[in-house]
Amino acid sequence: MYFEPHQYDRPIDKFTQSELNDLIRELQLTIEKSELLGSRLREKNTLASRVKFSWYRNRGKEFRKYYAQEDQLVFCKDIRNLLHQLGEREYDPSTWRLFIDSSKRSLKAVLLHNSNVLASIPLAHSTKLSE
Repeated sequence: MYFEPHQYDRPIDKFTQSELNDLIRELQLTIEKSELLGSRLREKNTLASRVKFSWYRNRGKEFRKYYAQEDQLVFCKDIRNLLHQLGEREYDPSTWRLFIDSSKRSLKAVLLHNSNVLASIPLAHSTKLSE
């Protein structure tokens, strides 16, 4: 007698580091929730062997000094030094443009490099304010 293998008997594709990073970003998880998700996935043995999730705790620590929070708005208070920290020798405002994205749920402001050679720089964010 022949039995078909059950769909759950086959090996599970485990999350890679990049897949976990993408999932956390797409779900917009906080640091605490990112670590909780990683912990639960590790318990269920659904993470690849070298995947790390505790680094989310401090990933932005070196940049926090350039940001401040007032009420419900987080914003960059020192653009020049932030760019210097990111490797830019000098801040030239003519090479950057401001992009603002707002909806009923959030407000975001970022600096975009004119030639799109450099990554965007987050300047402000709020989940309670709109433009």
